[in-house]
Amino acid sequence: MSDRVPDRRTLPALLHPESLSLASLLARETRDGIAIVGPRNELVFWNAAAGAITGWSTLEIAEGNIGRFMTVPQSLIEIRDGKWVEIRQSPLDVNGTTFTVVIFTDATSQVRLKDTREQLRALGLIDTATNLPGREVAMLHIEQAIRMAQRDKRSVGLMSLKLDRFRQLRDGKDGQAAADEVVRQFAKRITAFVRASDVPARLSDDSFLVVLTALTSSNDAAVVAVRLLLVLAEPFDVVGRARTVHCSIGVAEYPRDAADAVGLLGATLAAADRAQVMGGGRYCVASELTGERDGGSPAAAAAPPTTPAGPATAAESAATTPPGSSGDSGGDLARKRAEIARQIIR
Repeated sequence: MSDRVPDRRTLPALLHPESLSLASLLARETRDGIAIVGPRNELVFWNAAAGAITGWSTLEIAEGNIGRFMTVPQSLIEIRDGKWVEIRQSPLDVNGTTFTVVIFTDATSQVRLKDTREQLRALGLIDTATNLPGREVAMLHIEQAIRMAQRDKRSVGLMSLKLDRFRQLRDGKDGQAAADEVVRQFAKRITAFVRASDVPARLSDDSFLVVLTALTSSNDAAVVAVRLLLVLAEPFDVVGRARTVHCSIGVAEYPRDAADAVGLLGATLAAADRAQVMGGGRYCVASELTGERDGGSPAAAAAPPTTPAGPATAAESAATTPPGSSGDSGGDLARKRAEIARQIIR
């Protein structure tokens, strides 16, 4: 029988003799404000962080204001114009006398962020269902990413994701509730997949966008599209049942496919539309659409659907022709897929 795992939430017996010194050290070094208030609301202790957070420079000023912290056990209080603190308090019994330990944290930045998000939602700049940026904010991110890419001699990737057969889902048995839940989970899955420097956004009911910043090679965005198709092909838990929802992805890159934000958005939207026309559940690269208009093979414009099932690797799935299709015989497409497969495996 194994030994019991000690409770890490309690102070080990070894440290009990030094508990007073340890408490003083924590109170002195913590970034949270700590105040101890006596039974008659007199201020007994006030640490340095408390003065830094509140701006109350002397004990006299602090004692004159501490009463407002005692009104409720836990709350968010504006102590002066634009300055917010989060309050937590606990009773402390000492030889029959009850003191109150008040801990407060500077919450100003969180309140400002919340207010900013509410303003953006009110202006329609942030999608209320997913908390993702809308089209206008996404365009600003694209423009900023292009400016940084020009400075750093890099490229910018843009992916347009469109849910396949979204109207049938919305008009189905579970109706709008199922469609809304799919959209929320779809957005969460995209956000969890992309890098912190990338920007996911929602363009419309069934359309999303991802800005891929600071790409180093011309195939980076296509590699991300393949991996994202696999991630999004996993079933969603919708209204109590597993549901598989496929999407089509359009891929475009600056400066290869467009010279500005508007052109880049148009290129990736057109590529996503073509992926849906080709049957959905696949990605399409904008530069290959251009080659098709210039006389290239139509089969080279889109990669086939990707499925997570079976023993095939992500690279093999990305290069597999779906059952019932005529197959791709173009050497250019084969070379393209082989290059993407090598990058995924690497």
